[in-house]
Amino acid sequence: MPAYAFDFRRSCSNLDMRPEHSGIFTVGVAALKLDADAVRRFNALVVRLAPEHPPFSADQIAGAARRVLRALAHDEESAFIRVRVRRIGELRAADADRRWEMDAKLRADLRALIEYLDSPDGLIPNHVRGIGMLDDAILVDVAMPRFRAELDEYADFRRFCMAAEAAGETAEIDRAYWQAEREQERRLEAQLRRVRASRFAPDDGMQGFRVR
Repeated sequence: MPAYAFDFRRSCSNLDMRPEHSGIFTVGVAALKLDADAVRRFNALVVRLAPEHPPFSADQIAGAARRVLRALAHDEESAFIRVRVRRIGELRAADADRRWEMDAKLRADLRALIEYLDSPDGLIPNHVRGIGMLDDAILVDVAMPRFRAELDEYADFRRFCMAAEAAGETAEIDRAYWQAEREQERRLEAQLRRVRASRFAPDDGMQGFRVR
């Protein structure tokens, strides 16, 4: 996944979105103030999901929001937000799937993230055109090193389940069953590699012979 690449060097924590001041026209929004308490709650979750990541300042978030809005004014959709919103769907699916057992601490962190995503008290209200999902996207970006391996495994699990269903299998498939099947496949592949590597003669058409 691409790294978080916004340039935070020029920003302001209170966005005056009146077009005569900002050059940006945002329907129904004249100003956006990033509340200090909301910033603290946001950064508390950042630290929980990625302890090594430095907290964000209100200036940094507001500067990123301004750049997204300027791009939107030129009909340029934010790929940063779009890609991470798609990953939100993957996170929700993994959490909701009763067959997918997960480490308790990892699931607790995942649900803390989902709780923030569903909260009306986020840093930026979701209804704000263009940037309503920006704070959610930033959190998902920060959290992906923690959840990426889990999501990759869950995606493989879902492919496995769909293949089994297409083949008419009726066994109850959960994470333990999937892991056992994948381990059996790995052992079989290792055995085939050993067989291919243990030929007694080169494959050059010559007949083998015995020494008496």
